[in-house]
Amino acid sequence: MHEHHGSALQDNNTGTVINHSDSLDHLPELAGENDGIHSQGYSAQECMAREYSGPPLPSDIATENTCQSLPSDTDTANSAGSLAASSDSPASCNSMGSGQTDADGYGSDHIPAGSGWLSSVAGSWYPEAHHFNESDDAFYARRVGHDSPEERSLALKARLLATLGWRMASSGAETRLISHSVKKMAHDLGCTSIDMSLTRNGIIVKLRKGRLVSVEFMEIKHFAINMDSVSRLNTVCHDVSSGRLTDHERILLAIRAVRPRHYDHNLLIVLEAIAGACFAGLNGGNTAICLSALIGGLFLMYARFSFIKKGFFESFTFMLAAFTGSLTAALCAQYIFNLEHSQVILAASATTLLLVPGFPLINGFLDIFKGYVPIGMTRLSIAMVLVISASIGLVATLYTMDFITSLIPPLPRS
Repeated sequence: MHEHHGSALQDNNTGTVINHSDSLDHLPELAGENDGIHSQGYSAQECMAREYSGPPLPSDIATENTCQSLPSDTDTANSAGSLAASSDSPASCNSMGSGQTDADGYGSDHIPAGSGWLSSVAGSWYPEAHHFNESDDAFYARRVGHDSPEERSLALKARLLATLGWRMASSGAETRLISHSVKKMAHDLGCTSIDMSLTRNGIIVKLRKGRLVSVEFMEIKHFAINMDSVSRLNTVCHDVSSGRLTDHERILLAIRAVRPRHYDHNLLIVLEAIAGACFAGLNGGNTAICLSALIGGLFLMYARFSFIKKGFFESFTFMLAAFTGSLTAALCAQYIFNLEHSQVILAASATTLLLVPGFPLINGFLDIFKGYVPIGMTRLSIAMVLVISASIGLVATLYTMDFITSLIPPLPRS
């Protein structure tokens, strides 16, 4: 049996990894009767689910020991490191040349009889160089067509399940909800054997059906927060469970149609600034402190969106935004409203509270409590890095204010 890892086929019995090549149409006529099938000059589309027994292959194919990188699917983010770590494919490459003999006694120009292989599909190309060990004896096939309806169906199921998990993770769903939704949809689609692995970098879905195995990997670039997308993805899952959606292509299109709805940045700036003023009021601030926090919040959110648009790292963006917003609030409280030092600190701190990543912290603790410790620790680590970045910006504001007040003393309070 062979497993399909991205662009490679792997034999579970021998460990042989067979990569996809551009075409096998130039192979000579191959006569074999291992399955009762006479193969006369079959092409790549006829190379599946057959036992191979025939004359030696041409040297330009048999001696090829470099692996070709194929273009990735536009909707499938490739992460070679994560998938390579999860697969069982060998890591070393046999440098055997033409006419040489490998460890099993097979020459590079010979394919042993009975080395049958069954193609299985994954639905996404994976541009990672997979090599074979010295004991392996197989030829490369750069591209294998999916003639069997079972193969196409299994590949499509793996693809839509991975897409579902990828969308939910990118929208901020907790790990238990992602795992439950993917496995529930797999059951609704008739899959009896499914393995799923979710990490910070990506999601891997592996389906089995008889001798066919399909593996799909999708990279998760970031964990955003969009509960509207999570809700609509759950609606798709309910439609599949209730039977309203049965066609696999339509299910995949319905999942991919769930796009995050972005709010207007100007509206968000105003709303976040009002939230900063409310934080100040809840902590005992008066009207002057709330106004200072409001002005600081406007500058903070504007700086944050500007730095994100320019492509700064998220932690660095938090640091700069916290410094900009808290310094603005402190300057307003000190020189416009002439407040006391403790009130100035309150206005600056209330502004910085807008950057606390509350949702990632909650999801991280929920994942740990529900048994998903690795991904939960990852979420908490990322959230703590953001909190520390915002704290650095606030501390920088305090030192900056001390320096400014030493140069420009505040007005005396009456």
